[in-house]
Parts: sequence; structure tokens; C-alpha cells
Amino acid sequence: MYETEGWATLLRFRQELYDGLGLRQDSLFELMDAVLTAPQRSTLVRLSLTTVFRRLWPSTCDALADGSVDVSALRNLFARTLADSAMVDGRPLWVIDGTNWPRPAARASADRTWAYRPLTGWPQNGVVPAWEYQWLVGVPEVAGSWVLPLDVQRRGPTAESATQVALEQIAAVRQAQAADAPRPVVTLDSGYDLETLAHSTVDADLLVRLAKHRVVYRAPERHPGRGRPRLHGEPFRLADETTHGQPQRSTHVIHAAYGDVCIDAWTDLHVAGAPDAPFSVVRVQVERLPNKQLPPRPLWLAWIGGPLPADLSVVWRWYLRRFTVEHAFRFFKQTLGWTTVRPRNPQAADRWSWLIAAACWQLWLARPLVGEVLRSDFGGASGIRTPDALACQRCGAPCAWCFRASFEMRSWVPVPHRHPRCGSRRRNQWSV
Repeated sequence: MYETEGWATLLRFRQELYDGLGLRQDSLFELMDAVLTAPQRSTLVRLSLTTVFRRLWPSTCDALADGSVDVSALRNLFARTLADSAMVDGRPLWVIDGTNWPRPAARASADRTWAYRPLTGWPQNGVVPAWEYQWLVGVPEVAGSWVLPLDVQRRGPTAESATQVALEQIAAVRQAQAADAPRPVVTLDSGYDLETLAHSTVDADLLVRLAKHRVVYRAPERHPGRGRPRLHGEPFRLADETTHGQPQRSTHVIHAAYGDVCIDAWTDLHVAGAPDAPFSVVRVQVERLPNKQLPPRPLWLAWIGGPLPADLSVVWRWYLRRFTVEHAFRFFKQTLGWTTVRPRNPQAADRWSWLIAAACWQLWLARPLVGEVLRSDFGGASGIRTPDALACQRCGAPCAWCFRASFEMRSWVPVPHRHPRCGSRRRNQWSV
């Protein structure tokens, strides 16, 4: 019944994932399965009580504290598996964004930085000690809330800037991909340094949001005579429409939610600190915003890399898909329990973050196996998490069961204490 291509892909992914774990290999793998099968986000102690975790509760803490994860092997696994995923408007779409793991009471934990945490009420001035993480994820669908993690790095007090870390993540994943892999489009928010991105040489096209007060410059006109040539031409102030002039390209589209959308593009512009690195600036003006009464402000984007697409509307659609990562962060924290556990060492938090990334990949690969199970209306990872618990137990942890041994668990059914083939013990005779 399960001898399908999707079933074989999930089995192969789990086996390679298991091979990418080092010390405390079995405990780490079963801890990841416990995250997938737990009915809600749980602490490490409660995760140790799940059916798939067959060890005592100290093994959960020991796995994160003394275990090891081959980050390069997992990154290569994610990059290879991404090649089979769908594209967005003909190009692979990646998103880079940062989020924090609040640790205000962990005075003995190292590498904490000051990070912003939104709080209820007004004003929202929650700045707390936290671990800052930056995620590089792929967006596999034109619609929906799925993301596929490709890399995750923690930024400590002595780490490089967020922009440098982002470029390193892109380069690392591109190196892990095949040589003929298509060139991706990477979207970034306005908090990343435009000068550094303009000078970058990564094998990707960068789509960066610009702050509304940003000032860029046109190419300078050449004047005969002596003296140093000018570096900058006339200023292009985003907030001052009189400095814009006529766009080189323009298009109009009609959108069901945003109404009339006007997209204009200006080419051969540069930032003050990078006169030798020109890029294009795109302005998106919509007629209305969904569920809002205020008049919409223009969205300014910088296109860094190759030539602009022939259809300017895909640039806007690519950036709209960037907000999918916000739903992913909420899913990681509130459903999978990424920030629910409380490790003391930041290295243990790094291992836990990679396990969460691997768990998200398994949810994506398990979708065709549970198509007959009723899902929620969310359409994303949370709608498949409970059915995926069944799929994970059918695959079985390579360290615990024979790799192809499976249980038929359409509902609550009794399972023997010992596996019929290898004789492995189970602490609970009931499986979910």
C-alpha cells in the first residue's frame, strides 16, 4: 500500500538524516520523532514519555548536551532534496530572516544578545536577552505556508553582521547544490545592509526591501576636463517623487485582493557606498490593502544580480511570498516547541534547531502519504503534523526498529511489547 515514490523518498531521507547524526545518534533521532508525534509542544521530560522515545528521560537532555550533528551533511541533504521541490514562477525562491529565542532568566547561558520581543499591549518595548538565529528557507509553493529549512545559524555577541551571515548561508547552500541547479531568488528585509549586498558575488539574485527614506544615486554624467570624476549622479530619493523621473519599465496588473497594481522600475542606480555596483529599484503601488482602511504606501524593492525579469509582476509576487517565513517561525515555536525547551549551552540550542529543521522537512515529505487523512484548513505544516506522526512511526527510527517494519495505525490499536522481527521492547503497548 505504501510502496510509492513518496514513501521511498521519505525512507531515504530519514536514513540519510540518521547517518548525519554523530554522538548520541539514537537519542537525537528518537527525540526528533518525539517532536513529530507529541500532541502539543512539550518540554524535554514530556517528550521522553512519548511512544517513539524508548529511553529514560535523562537521555533527552544528554542528547542535546553531549550529542553531535554533522551540519554539513544535513545541509547537503536539504539542498539535494530541495531539487525535487516546486518552483515559484519558474525560479527557486529562498527567504532569509532572523528570529530570536528569548532567554531572559538564563544568566548562566553564554552568547546571549539583546533582542526585540513583541509584547502584548502598547507600547511594545520588549528588549530581552536572547539567542538570535538566522534562517535560510526555501518556499516550495506559489500559495500556502510551507517552508523548507536550508540553513540555520546563531549570531552571538562576537559574530559578523546579519548581512555577512546571510551571504555565507547562501554561498554554503549553493555549494551544496548540484552544478546545474537553477539560480535562486533570495528575498531579504530592509534590515540588511544594501552596500554589502550590492558588492556581494553570491550565485543568486537578491530582492531586498528598501526603507522609505532611502536615498540612492544615478550614474554620474561624464564631463570633459581635468580633475577627479564624480562618483554619484543626481540623487534618487524614495520619499521625494520629484527626483524619480520617468521609469525605464512599467506595468499594470489587476489583483483580486489589491486591486490595480502599478509596478515601475528604474535601472542603473547605486548606493552611496558602492558606486561601482549598480542595481535596479522597483516601486510597487497597490490600489488597496486587504482588511485595511488606510491608503497604501508604495513598496520599494532593490533587485541585485542579473537582469530584471521580463514580467515585473513576478518580482512583486516573489516578495509577497517572503512573509511565509513569519508563519514558519510561529509554527516552529508554538507547535513544534522550538523555544519551549530550555538548554543551558548555546551549542545544545544549535543541535535542537537543526532537529526542528529536519522535522519540518519530514512533514513536507510525508504529505503524499497521508493525503487520505482529513487535514485542517490551514494548508500548511500544522495541518499535517498529526497524520505525519503515523507516517514517522511507519518508517520507524533506524536505531529502534527494522527499517521497513511498520505498524498499521489508522486508529488506536494494541501493539505487542516486542517487535515481531527484532524483538525490541516498547514501554507502551498503545501507539498513536
